Amino acid sequence: MTLAHGSPVPLDPRELVESLPRVVFVLGKGGVGRSTVATALGTALARRGEQVLVFEWALSEAIAPWFELAPAGIDPCVVGHGLSVANFGLDDALRAYFVGHLGMGAFYRHIIHGRAVRRLVEAAPGIAEMMFLGHVCWLTTLAEKELGLRFDHVIVDTPAAGHGVALLELPATLAAMHASGLLGSEMARVEEMMGDPSWTGALAVSLPEELAVEETLELVPRATKSLGRPLLAAVINRSVARLIKDTTRPLWIEALRGHMSPALVSGLEGVQADLAGRLGFERQLRQALQGTSQRGVFSFDEQLAVGVQGSPRAIVDALASYLTGAA
Repeated sequence: MTLAHGSPVPLDPRELVESLPRVVFVLGKGGVGRSTVATALGTALARRGEQVLVFEWALSEAIAPWFELAPAGIDPCVVGHGLSVANFGLDDALRAYFVGHLGMGAFYRHIIHGRAVRRLVEAAPGIAEMMFLGHVCWLTTLAEKELGLRFDHVIVDTPAAGHGVALLELPATLAAMHASGLLGSEMARVEEMMGDPSWTGALAVSLPEELAVEETLELVPRATKSLGRPLLAAVINRSVARLIKDTTRPLWIEALRGHMSPALVSGLEGVQADLAGRLGFERQLRQALQGTSQRGVFSFDEQLAVGVQGSPRAIVDALASYLTGAA
């Protein structure tokens, strides 16, 4: 739907959190606010009374410190009412799988945890990614029975764009191996999870900036092909569409020349030019992504990021309020 002048009707942000699958992969280029969006989405769902885990795969877990807590490991850390955070590590995942899930403590200690096997697992293409997806699957199936961990949703804060999309491609790649035994069983569980739209979906996050737009336009069709279905949605983080309506130079800047110093006018011109450029990239992205996702393109306004007191947690809270209609 569009308005008379051709601008898209803004989507109700609450539509983004309605009827989400149990697992949502948040994809995007590094630096676009992927972790912020993932945590805001998780916070919004938690405010609706759901139990939510934001699951990262990062060298240094960042989200728990936003809540003044130590960085989380693979064991979920509660950061707020209904909201937990965890961070994937290969060794921890292997321990959880062989010791916690299979009850093979001696096998893990003497074989899997041995230096030679660990080096092989770390070097083998796709094994770490397979363990990551397997752990996501476990979190939404057996975790409640085995450890009493129940999550209505797992929001996966994926690694940066290329690696994140590679996670979606992995099940089909490994399925071609026709593995048997434990690995074959694990692959079958993951393939079932990734192929079920009520279980798994993905959304893409971008900024209205040149490199982010270019990478997003490459990411979306690749992720769509890997999933075998459209993404849930696209999110333009720090949208400027409500701040500026046109990319042309406004007449009011000329009107200020006789009332302000040249330095101030030059500064305003720079700000306006930057906003105009970002608006152009945003329009390009919206046009290119029209009809490519199930729910459309959502905007998180720039003022939601700069209108609060700067801390990541404050920004997350502002975005979560926006998503629940409380802002």
